Amino acid sequence: MILDKLTEASIGLTGGAVQNEDTDPNDLLGRPNGYTSRASADLPGGNRDGERFDIDRGLVIEVFPTKDDADRRSQFIQESLKSMPILGTEYHYRTDEGRVLVRVSGKVKPSASTKIEQAVNDL
Repeated sequence: MILDKLTEASIGLTGGAVQNEDTDPNDLLGRPNGYTSRASADLPGGNRDGERFDIDRGLVIEVFPTKDDADRRSQFIQESLKSMPILGTEYHYRTDEGRVLVRVSGKVKPSASTKIEQAVNDL
């Protein structure tokens, strides 16, 4: 499992949790055009007071049926954030032939994000 491997990579993940259809904050889990699994975790620099399972707390992992599905999700998020800067920023990293989108809150320092990127690349 990707969450376990990233936790083992000693990049500061804590409070990791796998979401289900009752705890998915986006209501995309298992739905058409949605992801097949989702997990989240806290990262240093994230907002630990943010909503549980939310990207603001640090990191979200979304797994899609195809690379194209993950591409669409990433593009939608990045375009939305760019058009509404008040919403913040995110780093996006990919693994598993592009099917897995690892999202990192833009509140996380760039130096920490670089370590996460390397850990994702090592998966």
